[in-house]
Amino acid sequence: MKILNLCLRVSVLSISVFAPALAQQAPIAKTNVPQSSLTQGATKHTKESAQQYGLIGEMPNGLVGSVKGAYKDAYIEELIKHINKGRMIVYKAAARKKNLPIQYVQAKAADTLYKSVGPGHYYYKNGKWQRR
Repeated sequence: MKILNLCLRVSVLSISVFAPALAQQAPIAKTNVPQSSLTQGATKHTKESAQQYGLIGEMPNGLVGSVKGAYKDAYIEELIKHINKGRMIVYKAAARKKNLPIQYVQAKAADTLYKSVGPGHYYYKNGKWQRR
């Protein structure tokens, strides 16, 4: 029992020591974009930070796109591809499960995503990017 308590204390201590350092590495870890696909010197954004800076926005097909006129780099393009790839996997699975056309699933997802667009974030509507 004493050994178990000692192991638990060491585990808690190591988590409290290393957790702040791990938290600072979060931007690249959250996106799961392979490190080899990133260009050197590119700004590394998460989906949330890219939306906050107006680099990406929600589109009517349930995917994200690059906001026209916004700064672009290779990392943003990779981030968009990664987000859209993940969303398409979910949309295809839902379409298969419910026996619905994928475009219908995407449109319904877009409606939900448009409702959750935060203040200052972009979404594409009526042929142009709009800011909430």
